[in-house]
Amino acid sequence: MDAGYLRTIQELAEAVGLAERHVSRQLRLAYLAPNVLKRLTCGREASAVSLYDLCFVAGEVWGEQVGRVL
Repeated sequence: MDAGYLRTIQELAEAVGLAERHVSRQLRLAYLAPNVLKRLTCGREASAVSLYDLCFVAGEVWGEQVGRVL
């Protein structure tokens, strides 16, 4: 979408062969705070937050995300 080839979430979903709702939910993860992503992917800390829950946490202010996730 950033490159301009796809204009809508629907077009993206069709291009990758997934449901629009699923793609829309996953796109929210792009708004996770960088330090949250780093700690989840590179750290050895366990988190009780599911991927589903992360989609909702992503809508919060970055400073509040750390407390909710880790």
